[in-house]
Parts: sequence; C-alpha cells; structure tokens
Amino acid sequence: MKALLLIISLYTLLAFGVLNSSHGKNTNFNYNAKNISNYFSASLSFGNHDHKKSHEFFKQIRDPNKDNSSHASKHIRSLINLNKFNEAVRYSRVLENKKKSNFESRLILGLNEFKNGNFLKANIYFDKLELSFDHQMVFNVIQTTLKNWTTIEKKGIEIMEVVPEKYNNFTVIQSTLAHCYFGSPLTEKKFLEIVENNENNFSRYYFFYANYLSNKNNVSKATEIINFASQKYPKNLLINQYKKTINKKQRNYNKFDCSKKNHIVAEIFYVIANALSTQGNYELSNFYVNLSKYLNPAFLSYESLIAENLFILKKYNQSQKIYNKLSTSGSVYKWYSDKQISYILYAQKKEEESLNFLKKSFESIKPDVYEIFDFANFLKNNKDYEKSIELYSKILTKIDKGHRLFPKVLDRRGTAYELIKKWDLAERDLLSSLEIEPNQPYVINYLAYSWVEQGKNLSEALDMLKEANDLKKNDGYITDSLGWAYYKLNKFVEAKKYLVKAITLMPSDPIINDHFADCLWKNNQKIQARYYWNYVLTLESTEDKLKKNIENKLIFGL
Repeated sequence: MKALLLIISLYTLLAFGVLNSSHGKNTNFNYNAKNISNYFSASLSFGNHDHKKSHEFFKQIRDPNKDNSSHASKHIRSLINLNKFNEAVRYSRVLENKKKSNFESRLILGLNEFKNGNFLKANIYFDKLELSFDHQMVFNVIQTTLKNWTTIEKKGIEIMEVVPEKYNNFTVIQSTLAHCYFGSPLTEKKFLEIVENNENNFSRYYFFYANYLSNKNNVSKATEIINFASQKYPKNLLINQYKKTINKKQRNYNKFDCSKKNHIVAEIFYVIANALSTQGNYELSNFYVNLSKYLNPAFLSYESLIAENLFILKKYNQSQKIYNKLSTSGSVYKWYSDKQISYILYAQKKEEESLNFLKKSFESIKPDVYEIFDFANFLKNNKDYEKSIELYSKILTKIDKGHRLFPKVLDRRGTAYELIKKWDLAERDLLSSLEIEPNQPYVINYLAYSWVEQGKNLSEALDMLKEANDLKKNDGYITDSLGWAYYKLNKFVEAKKYLVKAITLMPSDPIINDHFADCLWKNNQKIQARYYWNYVLTLESTEDKLKKNIENKLIFGL
C-alpha cells in the first residue's frame, strides 16, 4: 500500500509540478516507473547541486518528450557546470532541431558561434533569447551585452552606453574594455578612471590595466601599476599573482587579450557570476563563471569563485579538487588554496588534519608578512594562542607603525593575550592599536566590553561603546555590549532598550539571551527572564559553564 501511494505521489509531482509547466496533462509522456524515478532523481540531484548525478539520471530517461520539460534547461546547466561544453552544444542542437529551444540552449549555441567568430549567426541566437524565470535578474544585461559585442564594429564604442541604467557598473567596465578592444588613445585614461573610482571597488581592473600595458610592451609602467595595486590591495589574488608574473617572471596563469571579444565577454560573465554569488545564487553563479571558462579557458582566476561557491554549498570534495589544482598554479594561489583546503578539512571535523596540513604548507613557502598574519590568525582560531602570539610578534619586528597591518596585528595579539589571561599585555596592545587607528569599532568593543566584565573604567567603557555603536550600526555584539555596560551601571531601563535590539539582531546567541534575561529580572519581569534562561539551555552553542550558571539562576534568581 505504501509503495502504491509513493508511486501515485511521484506521478502527481512529475505530471503537475516538474514535467508540465502548462499544468495540462501530456498524453505522450511515457509514465513507466523507471522514467518517473529518473526524472525525480535528476531533479533532486540538480536541487542538491550534484550535477554529475543529475546528468547521469537525465541520460537514463527513455522518453521522446523529455525535452519539453524544465529538465532540458537544468540538464544544460549541469553540462556547463561539469565543463561538458561540447556535449551542451550538441544537446542544444538537438533541441533546436526539435523546435524545443530554451534560454540556455540558445545562449549556448550563440556563444559557440561567438567564440568561433561567427558574430552574425551568434546575434541571431542572442536576439531570440526569451526571458527565463531563473535568469530574470540578469537577463537584460546579458542580452544587451551579447548583442552589443556582436555588432560593436558597426555601431562603435558608443553602443556600450545603452546598457540599462541600473547596471551602471557594467557600463563602466564595458566602456573601458571597448576602448581597449579598439586600441583607442583614451584607453589608459579609461583604465585610470575605473581603478580610481571611489564609489565602487574596481580593484580587479588594476590587473587588466597592467596587462594592457604589458601587451603594449610598456613593461616598466605595467610593473609600476601592479606594484602600486599590490600595496593598495594586498589580499587581491589576481593582482598579486600578476605581480609575481611581472617581477619574478613566473608563468602568467591569467591570460587576457582585450582584442579578443570572447575574452571580454568572459569577464562580463564573471562579473555577473560574482554578483549572483553575493546574492546567494551559487548554482547560477557557477553556471555563468563556467561560461567564462568556456570563452577564455586560459584565465585560471575564474576557478577560485567556483571553488568558493562549492564550499558554501558544502560540496567539499568538489571544492577541494579545484583548490588542489589552484595550489599548483603559482605561489600566490598556492597559499590561498592551501588555506581554503584547511578550512574544508576543518568543516569536515578533521581539525587535526586541517592544522597539520596548513602547518606543512606554511613551512614550505617563504611567507611575506600577510601570509604570516594569515597563519597566525589560523592558529589563534584553532586555540594555539601561544604560537599565534609568537608569529604576531614576529610580524611587528618586520613592519613599522605606518604599515596597514600594524594596528591589526596589535589587535589580534591583544585578543590572544586576553584569551590566555594575560590581561595587562592584552590591554596594552588593544590601546596601542586604537592609538594608531582610533575608528575600529570591533577593537573598541573588545576593550570596552572587557573593562565592563572586569567592573573597571565603566563610564569610559560606556562612552567607548556609544562610539562603537555609532561607527557600526545594527551590530548585534556591539549593541549587546552597550546594553550590558548600562546594566553594569545599574541603569536597567536603558540597558533593556539596547538588549532588546541585540536580541532582535542575534536571536540565537546564548550570551546575548543571557544578558537580556538578567536585565528582565532586574526590571522585575521575572517570568520573562526565566523564559529566556530556559531558552539558552536549548541552544546547541551554549557552553557548559554558561549552562551551569543559568541552572543556578533558575533556582536562586539573581
């Protein structure tokens, strides 16, 4: 009976939810149990971001009408995410011959023609792109971009200004790359304008600027630009690896030629993919960044976004496979990739393996101060406070007070000292950090909250926390600290005002809930206080020490 009900449920789901977007019965569909199972498994695998399994199940479906469904779109996306570009082109041809083309199939066939230099044919496909629900957020900019780049010789650079206004950043990027494409005398001016833009972070385009200069045999200026960019953006992988290419004559792992349209469109797809990732649409982000790889396979940096997305999706094995590849691709990528692999191991509850792996990697390189800082932070996060303090101290001997890392290192070393109960040293470092760079809300919060917990400098701590709260609005930790400072000053009504807000911002934080409960008790709301104390006991992240403390409060009150 249960088996029969399951088959009926699957039939209903597939017939009315997955297979037939018009909600009318498709009388040609082959409703055998194997097809139903494969349809369901393919859809489920796609939803779980397992494109390999989704592809395998889709191939097993024996039904002439399978190309009618949304599965055809998902199947193409799976093929692209598996880097099966030629197979995606062939399948898109099948759909075209059956007059069952969709957004993805037209896009793939158009890009195939575009990559092969058949721009008139490509434009026909791009012109036929129809709005798709999944791609609606980026549809306009994609279609406009692709049509513009197929016709740019005829319509000129000015055509790049017709990108919809809400996509202004794309207009700025494409206008710059269009000048580069035509070899315009304004190209350098356009690159300078984009990298010096203070409203948006276009740091990435220092690479493209230096790369352009290098391709023009102006290596000395390219070196000057990339060295400046590396100082300004010391954590930017693309910039720093290219710096090694120019200064250390390492292999260039990111080849870009703005005289090639496919390279330019690859970059636009990357920008779209990055935006989608920021919005949490990781599967579609990987679809577009894999299209970037299709158009410019010699640009290794695209792989890092794919790996990051897979890590967030908890596809650890797939993510690690990419990082293993990146780790062999230049010294900058090696350290970055090995860090990410160690995070993957840690996320898989392999803490010791994670620590040993990164230790071995660190010992195999000649680290600069940023890499030492990375490793010290990793050790601190893994509770190896003594070793982290040793490395932080080493960094401070290598840099002067004007270095951007100096206040950060003092902050991190100070918090490490606090965690091993060396408060005098911790206080000294935190105060020194703020002396160099006063407007650090989290450093202010850490120092002032520590004072509040120790019952010292309460008035000064309160003023500092007000300042931190002004610098960082709507931060749960800072709001809680401010409320707790009022509590310690016996200003319970004022304390409640901030602790209510902190609870709203971070409803599942055990300490914030405990603080709020204490405040409720002092405001003579004892039933509500007990409710929140009991709630803290149910939270998985509540530490044993806090649980014991709360159990005593539930018995004896405050």
